Amino acid sequence: MNSRKVLERAVQVVAFLFAAFGGLLKGIAPPEEATASFSVGIGSFLALCVFLMLSARVKKRSRATDRRLWLGMAGALMVVALAAGLLYWHNRGRLTFSYPPGKPEAEYIAGTEYAPRAAPLAAKELSPSQIVAQFGGLPYRHLVWTPASTERARMILITNYLLFVLCIAGATFSLVEIVAS
Repeated sequence: MNSRKVLERAVQVVAFLFAAFGGLLKGIAPPEEATASFSVGIGSFLALCVFLMLSARVKKRSRATDRRLWLGMAGALMVVALAAGLLYWHNRGRLTFSYPPGKPEAEYIAGTEYAPRAAPLAAKELSPSQIVAQFGGLPYRHLVWTPASTERARMILITNYLLFVLCIAGATFSLVEIVAS
């Protein structure tokens, strides 16, 4: 297969992966437009690289060795993908909030720790959305969480998301190679 056909096939597989299951991988990306676009975009490119790397590797070994390798890799990646998916979902629930309170319209990235003035409100068990509302709304969320804390939360979410996407993509591609060979 020539380079162009390999690249076309790879792009089709990655596009399918991100569109499959109702666009699940796009739908669970970290919230906020720029962060979501970045996460899905970089995840797509990295998944494409993983697919091409795995496809190139398959041409170098015998079929029996390939099947064992792919099966072992698929199993290991599925276990890591499960753990990464659960970790991402946990962190997404911990590091995001819906706003406005009562009738949420969108999700936003919170922070890893409250600012000194907001911490007493959190101790009263108010939701992050309620605390943001008490500080004047979304334009003032920097008073609820420090900018460094919010950036740390953003990086945790992006890293967890990419780890999950790459593991699920690697497991899927490994299983496709087993079925295709």
